[in-house]
Amino acid sequence: MKIELYPKSMLEKLWKTDKKWFSEGIGQKPACLRCGGSLDDRLTVNSLSRHAKIHICPQCGTDEAMRDYGEIVMPFEQWHGVTSGRIDKLQESKNPVLTTVCSFMDIFQNDSDRHKIARPDCETAYSRSDYDGYRWWTTWFPCRKEPTPENLSKEIDRFQDALFRMPEFQTLDTMRKLCIFAESIGSSEFNLYSETPHFHIWLRMLTQPRNYNLYVHYYEK
Repeated sequence: MKIELYPKSMLEKLWKTDKKWFSEGIGQKPACLRCGGSLDDRLTVNSLSRHAKIHICPQCGTDEAMRDYGEIVMPFEQWHGVTSGRIDKLQESKNPVLTTVCSFMDIFQNDSDRHKIARPDCETAYSRSDYDGYRWWTTWFPCRKEPTPENLSKEIDRFQDALFRMPEFQTLDTMRKLCIFAESIGSSEFNLYSETPHFHIWLRMLTQPRNYNLYVHYYEK
């Protein structure tokens, strides 16, 4: 299993196709995936994005630098490659994706329920992880009295293993950098969402020090 970050992964795939114009002259000259403006005919004159493996126009390179300095990063969802409709829909991805869009809000009575102790009946288990400066330590909490079927347990394990293989979850620092593209709940709490064939998944990320930093909740569909 491989987990993708939406729409970053999709934009990077799109750029691999667009980039062929510079080396092979294939197709029409691509536009900047960030703003839709013109790229320089010379690939190396364009700027390499600070947040994705994509060359963007020099003007966007300057804008990214200024936004980074002011900590007001432009979300990937606002990139021209997404707003123009060039990115395929989430459902068309073969891999699980992490997104800021929660497609299963109906399992909660209201939005605040996610942050209460009471849990939806469909929650199978959740994990709680903290980073000690060297590695992640994870504790598991089953939410049902009956044992989880083996096939569902394996699906949870595959997702969890794939999550910590992502570059964005190698350390607490890389997770903090990811949080600028996540759903913000205050200054130090962020959400992302995903799903697998049998589960809706909620990632709750906490960036303050000396705290548990990552909760992953698994809700059976």
